[in-house]
Amino acid sequence: MVWILMLFHMLIKYVSSTCDVTAQEIQADSSLRFLTSTGYNEGSGSYINNMDCWWRIDSGGDDLKLLLFLTRDLACPGDKISIYDGDSSTATPLVSDLCGTSATPTHYSTTQRHAYIRLVTDASVSRAGIKLEFLAAKDYSGTGCTGSQTLIAGDNSNLLSSPNFPGLYTNAKTCRWLITSLVGNVDLDIVFSDIEDDLPSRCDYDKYTINDGNDRCENNVVRTVCSQYPKVTPFTFTSSGSSVVVFFVSDSSVNRRGFLLKYKSNATYTTTTVTQTTESSSSQATSSSVEKSNKDPNTCMDARMVIGIVFGSLVVVIFSVIVVVFMILRFHNLQKTIKPKD
Repeated sequence: MVWILMLFHMLIKYVSSTCDVTAQEIQADSSLRFLTSTGYNEGSGSYINNMDCWWRIDSGGDDLKLLLFLTRDLACPGDKISIYDGDSSTATPLVSDLCGTSATPTHYSTTQRHAYIRLVTDASVSRAGIKLEFLAAKDYSGTGCTGSQTLIAGDNSNLLSSPNFPGLYTNAKTCRWLITSLVGNVDLDIVFSDIEDDLPSRCDYDKYTINDGNDRCENNVVRTVCSQYPKVTPFTFTSSGSSVVVFFVSDSSVNRRGFLLKYKSNATYTTTTVTQTTESSSSQATSSSVEKSNKDPNTCMDARMVIGIVFGSLVVVIFSVIVVVFMILRFHNLQKTIKPKD
């Protein structure tokens, strides 16, 4: 009888500490990946009772941080998740003993290379669980926010990000990057987008744009993004020429995580191709479609050029009117001078 009780106690102890995950040590990279609790099934499943699970995510470098997006559905108060800014539960918590349901993913970022995640469930109510999306990155904005920066696209992919990535971008920023390929055109792979929400038809607050060419104007805008993650899914773009302009602007209020993209040279010249999504007001990412741009980047005419042309034309018209008036007056005076006396 005693042996039976001891065996039963061992089984209970084993179950309460079991976590059914395939990998607890996880290596992150610059691609957006995710982990879920057992049975999550994209939010329609349920987790196991009496779990004690942990994951340790490594960015892969001391200069790289982790960007995390947590979607949760946990029964309070017994089921909870904690995320630590470090490689163990002794590190500073980014969030501690969090339960309940999140309608949209909540974003966090570490200050160093590791994140430690612990999920605990009790013996009662089970819900869907957690989904944690993550990537490793740093601030790749360079000098593009202090002045226009030219980047050379090569055979290997390089990274470009909004300022302070993967942390929150700063207020009142205006950034411009010209990406140029010395051979062929430019391939862009937009990995991640998280911008202050606005109507895609307006984009009056924060936004970033992709322009097909070596200048910014309305005619060559390929894509304007002003929606928070995950409303915009990753998309790709191939320029029609040898250059692309990426432009980012933020206002003085709400801040989010910004964007991360990869760029490289494509020696095979192709027509402009955009793999893009339609942004919606829902919190779910929309499906992708492929479009070809019929815009000619060589016919770019921005507001400064238009103002210059209008102003120059106005000056010419005014000068011409003055000349004509002057000639009429002079002719009139000349007639009075040569008029014969009676």
